Amino acid sequence: MTTSTPELASGSLTRVRVGAVAGGRVRVETGVTAPATAPALRPMLLASDARSARISLVPDGAMLLAGDHVRVEVEVGEGARLTLVEPAGTVAYDMDGGHASWSVRIALAAGATLVWAGEPFVVSAGAEVTRDTRVTLGQDARLALRETLVLGRYGERPGRVSTTWSAHDHDGRPLLVESLDLDASSMAPGLLGPHRVLASVTALGQEIEPDVCPDGRLDLEHGGTLWRHLAGEAHEVPTQPWECATTG
Repeated sequence: MTTSTPELASGSLTRVRVGAVAGGRVRVETGVTAPATAPALRPMLLASDARSARISLVPDGAMLLAGDHVRVEVEVGEGARLTLVEPAGTVAYDMDGGHASWSVRIALAAGATLVWAGEPFVVSAGAEVTRDTRVTLGQDARLALRETLVLGRYGERPGRVSTTWSAHDHDGRPLLVESLDLDASSMAPGLLGPHRVLASVTALGQEIEPDVCPDGRLDLEHGGTLWRHLAGEAHEVPTQPWECATTG
């Protein structure tokens, strides 16, 4: 089953900034810049206190369609903590030869913490999407980020998704640099095989004991841990790596 959509020239920018304490609570600044026809992620403040904030990224409009270019910029100030949640997953629909992009920029100041519980990102048949994530971590900053790519809706072949991921510490040293191109050919034997779900949990700026959550674990050369799991369905992805990343 496919859902065709027209080519639309649209884009949006979502900004989330959490800064120094003001009036007993952290300073929270959010904003969205988007044409009237463009879908956007709208930040909604759920809770805050003297050092932390919890924000939900709520989709405003159908996404992703051909021509959609969603950008998210997240900044967490010195010593502050931000938790981002997504109330639902994202579906990239059939784009009839068009293209969409999803770009994330994360900047964490010294001692800052970001916990981002991402929901599944589904790449439908006929979709073509570029996902780009760039992270900079200040000294003693911490990141826990969950991502789940689902290749195709139930019973259909997947579209194409190209992902790039880079994280650097305060000295500019690379912590994680990766590029992946996934499409129907990726589901061949010896590659993804029957697994249409690729789940990742990335924990940077924290040391997690080597015997904690050993399954699917990759310890990075310059610190941090990446967990990877393949599954047939999103609900089959184990929850333990995320628990380890957020409590470690």
